[in-house]
Amino acid sequence: MKKAIAVFVVLLLVSGESLASAETKLPSVEQVVRRIQEVYAGYCCFKATFDQLTVNVSMDLKDRFKGAMYVRKPGQIALDVDWPEKQKVVIKGRSYTVFFPDDGNAARGEIPPEINVEHFFGFFANIGNLDRNFAIEFPAKAQDEVENLLFLELTDKKNPSSTFRILLGADRAHYTIRRAIIYDALGNYNRFDLSDITFLNSIPDSQFKVAPSPAEIIIPSKSRKSKESDTK
Repeated sequence: MKKAIAVFVVLLLVSGESLASAETKLPSVEQVVRRIQEVYAGYCCFKATFDQLTVNVSMDLKDRFKGAMYVRKPGQIALDVDWPEKQKVVIKGRSYTVFFPDDGNAARGEIPPEINVEHFFGFFANIGNLDRNFAIEFPAKAQDEVENLLFLELTDKKNPSSTFRILLGADRAHYTIRRAIIYDALGNYNRFDLSDITFLNSIPDSQFKVAPSPAEIIIPSKSRKSKESDTK
């Protein structure tokens, strides 16, 4: 009887190992990319809850932001940050605006060419061209079985000397992007963890607009005011 139990246990262990190896078998990089693109191709837009961790390694600084992300193809992204303070970030192509509603201040600028929209997590808005814009491969750790994620490492295909890279974590069951980590040359990084991902047929234009700051309001000059008064 003991011998029969022992054999049964061995068989269970062997079958368990077979199941585990089957579960952890990786698809090819091309298969993962194709599945991701298929998922996102059917919709113009999506929204998600995000948790962003920004780490400056050299200065030992960490910042954290939480809120909602809205993405509309081919190149519009809005972040409604609600913690630790309210702000709205809008990216359109290479232009960005950061607006702080509590004090009405805003900052506007252009994303530098070396950190173009595909690198500055804007690849979400052009995800159908992942394999056109990036060289893609599995990193050393290609999966996380606890979180059920498959990882891809992206580098700039058009500029191989670029030191920026992105690590994407795709949900193995649904092939949605649940994590994106953007690294710079010094090892500093922005990590975005996404949840509650919802695909949409449209997002209104208002979601990608911000109110002007007081400094950007155009005030007529005195000479113009006087001329306007004379005509009345």
